[in-house]
This record gives sequence, C-alpha cells and structure tokens, in this order.
Amino acid sequence: MDKDEFVYKMKLGDYKYVFEYDNIEELKEQLELTKATHKEILEEEAKYSKIHNVIDMQKGKPNSGNMTFSELELKFIAYSKDLDKQVSKSSYKAYSNTFNKLKVFFGDECIENITKERFKEFRNYLKDTIKLNSKTINVHLIYVSKFLNYGVEDNLITKNEAKKVEQLEEIDLEKELFTKQDLKNIFKYEYSENYKNIFKILAYTGMRIGELHNLTNDDIRQDENDIYYFNIKDSKTKSGIRKIPIHQNLLDLVKNIDFPIVKGKTDNAFQKDVLKELYKVIDKNSTKSTHTFRANFISQCINNFSEKISIIQEICGHSQGSQNITIKTYGKGFNLKLKKDIVDSVQYTI
Repeated sequence: MDKDEFVYKMKLGDYKYVFEYDNIEELKEQLELTKATHKEILEEEAKYSKIHNVIDMQKGKPNSGNMTFSELELKFIAYSKDLDKQVSKSSYKAYSNTFNKLKVFFGDECIENITKERFKEFRNYLKDTIKLNSKTINVHLIYVSKFLNYGVEDNLITKNEAKKVEQLEEIDLEKELFTKQDLKNIFKYEYSENYKNIFKILAYTGMRIGELHNLTNDDIRQDENDIYYFNIKDSKTKSGIRKIPIHQNLLDLVKNIDFPIVKGKTDNAFQKDVLKELYKVIDKNSTKSTHTFRANFISQCINNFSEKISIIQEICGHSQGSQNITIKTYGKGFNLKLKKDIVDSVQYTI
C-alpha cells in the first residue's frame, strides 16, 4: 500500500510503523534515534506487534474470533482494493473517516459482542457529542452496515447488528443560491490571487471543491476538436468521473495555473481554508457555502438548456439512472461540443 495514498489514524497503532519498518528491531532503532524513552519504545513495540499480527491474519492465518474495528478496517480496505479498482481515493477517505469514529467510540471492543443498543449509542454519540447533522450521521451508519456486511460474508463475524439501527430523520433545508450581489461581492473582494482563481473555477465549472483540489496539470486536456477540458478522475462517486469543457472565461486563466492549485494540504484542510475565505464576504450563518457555486452553475445550465438535463447531469457528475448505462457504456458519454455549449452559457453579471 502506498503510504501517500491513504492516511489513517489508528488507536491500535500507526500504519506508518507497519510500512516504513520491516521489523521491530528497525522500529526500535528509529525510536532510539529520536530519543524516545524506554517506556515509549515498549509501547510502540506492542502497537507494532498487534498490527503486525493483523497483517499476518490478512495473509491467510485464521481469525482469532475477537475482531475489532481496527482489524476489520485493514481487512475491508484490502478487500475493497482487490474487488474494485475503480474505488476512488475520496471513497477510501470516507471509509477511513467512519472507521476512525468507530475506533474512538468502541476502542478494542469485540464486534461480535456489540449489540443494536450499543450501535444506537454510537449514533447518538455522533449527534450529541460530535454534533454532526442527521444526513452525515446516516451516511456513517450506511458505511458501518457496509463494513459489517462484508465481515459477515467473509466469516469474520456472524451478524450485523448495525443494520437494525434506525436512521435519523433528515430535515432538508432549502438551499440558497448566491444572489447577484453575493457574486459581485465575492469577485470584487481583494482576495489573494489563488482564492480568486479558486472561486472563479468553482463558479464556471460546477465542480465539487474536492475535485478542484485534486486536479493536476495532466488533467487539463484538449480533444481532437481542440476543445480544452478538465479530466475529472478523482471524485466521490463513479458518475463524478467525467470531462468538463473549460469555460471560455476560464481558458486563459487555467492555462497559466500550476495545478494542484494548492499544494501540500489535505482535502479537509483545503476545504476549510477556502470556506474561511468565502466567509469574509458571505454570512457564515446562512446555508451558503463553497458548494453554492455548484448550485448556481447547475441552476443556470438548467434554465438555459432545460431540454438537455441528461447532458447537464453528466457535466455535473450526477447519476442519470438507467440512462447512465446506455450513455456511458455504448455512447461513451456526451460529445464535448454539446457540453461546451451548455457550460459557456453560464454567465455572471459582476
């Protein structure tokens, strides 16, 4: 596993000790070089041994019957990589996020002994202690059930008690769009050049902010008809893997940007920084966020081309239902020229 590809914080130990050091002796030597105390060396040695045992089990040694979420995570990730090469980095990060919360709450508890009531307590912990909204909590519960279903199917555990836990009622807040004044304030504000570029690209592409963060120079491409486009290859959904024609108002800008647009930050840190900058202009108590650029973009596309919803769905990375199979499998997606006409129709009066 490429240590740069996945980042996990484990209560059992730290992945880097598994993959950076071939054996405990090398780990001891490194810890001594960093002036770790004898106690710290013993503690890290114990963590390494525990994780090492899990890796051995993954290689075919029988399971002890005391499966924990730390152990299940290693097995589930290995299983996912073998099963589906199309699982995106963002999906793995989402899995890791849920596993981290499970490990904090349940620690080294044996999954086999965790009841429906305990999983309800976990749900309430996400709501009352971490203060997550209902929609986010429900997504975590879906992932938990997914992990446990895998465990049952692979004979690691005998039951999935989490699937009996009711999801929370989701209250859909009416999503606001940026007003003309909002957009004028955003584009006139004296942001640093980097943030100006970020907001402009979001406004004229409908990209999710994580998709923008993961763009590289190689993702700026040109087809046989000389149409420049963003090649989105890292998205939170399979429908998100797509080509977005570069808006006529962005082309010169994009050609002069060195992507990634911000280097050395995690997706989460990048999103927080951008949102913090946006809130210098937009009321943070409103429902508006960086995702609102996407809402404004989609709204304009629909109003300009209401008869071309399927093409707009492909531009924005939304699933097209059963049509998606026909379009993606046989049609290989919509023509970039068709999509560019829609993208270029989006305009903002500043």
